Amino acid sequence: MIGAGTIKLKDDEFAELSDIIYKHSGITFSATKKYLLENRLSRRIQELNFNSFKDYIYYLKYDIKKMQEMITLLNLVTINETYFLRERPQMDYLVNKVIPELISNGKRSIKIWSAASSTGEEPYSIAILLKESGLLGKIRVDIFASDINTEVLETAKKGEYRTVSFRGVPPAIINKYFEKDGFIYKLSPEIKSMVTFFKANLVERMASSRVGTADVIFCRNVLIYFDIPAKQKVMEMFYSTLAPNGFLFLGHSETLNKITDKFKMLNFGGGIVYIKE
Repeated sequence: MIGAGTIKLKDDEFAELSDIIYKHSGITFSATKKYLLENRLSRRIQELNFNSFKDYIYYLKYDIKKMQEMITLLNLVTINETYFLRERPQMDYLVNKVIPELISNGKRSIKIWSAASSTGEEPYSIAILLKESGLLGKIRVDIFASDINTEVLETAKKGEYRTVSFRGVPPAIINKYFEKDGFIYKLSPEIKSMVTFFKANLVERMASSRVGTADVIFCRNVLIYFDIPAKQKVMEMFYSTLAPNGFLFLGHSETLNKITDKFKMLNFGGGIVYIKE
């Protein structure tokens, strides 16, 4: 049953709308997710004084403001679930194994790209663990972070969070790197300054242009929203972006099986990392 204020999304409209979203982002919506588009976009359609999804689709395709509206649309439909130190064993492996190995191989500077950074908890977690490790005096680290959603990028740049972002984070870390202001935790300027945020669409060939060549890419819990062709497009871009023997971290439930054979999988006990061959 459609709730009050929700505009009905017909099957043919869903097919056309989901195709538009796919072409602009690589994100797929199965028929079982029709309700999600219905719920998330009904208010926006009403704000634009449209009466149906048909009107909205026409607006997305032909209006002079269609590109600006596409940004709004993707902000509304992308999912941004994250928190500090999520899947920490991968981050610990980065700090305790990968970076020391790069240093021992003569590296003096490295680039890390958090390719779907959402509200910033992932790249800031990496920055905090690097600060804690004492490695920053031995090597220069540039951390880049991107997302297709412009709203979450603005949140990330502010560096202000609520308790939901700190699941399982040791109190000592919170006390050291955040200042509590009412219900808000404000990240220290030092850690904020370590991360450069920018907008990027991962299915576009030039998504990594701000990064250049990366030594490490984190792209966790993103591929689950892409179909095989979109995943392959993203992996081709990552492969060309990574330095030789560069490291790619995916989410614990994600795999490159049937997507690409250009990476070697390494199980380090606490998780998996892929290495560019």
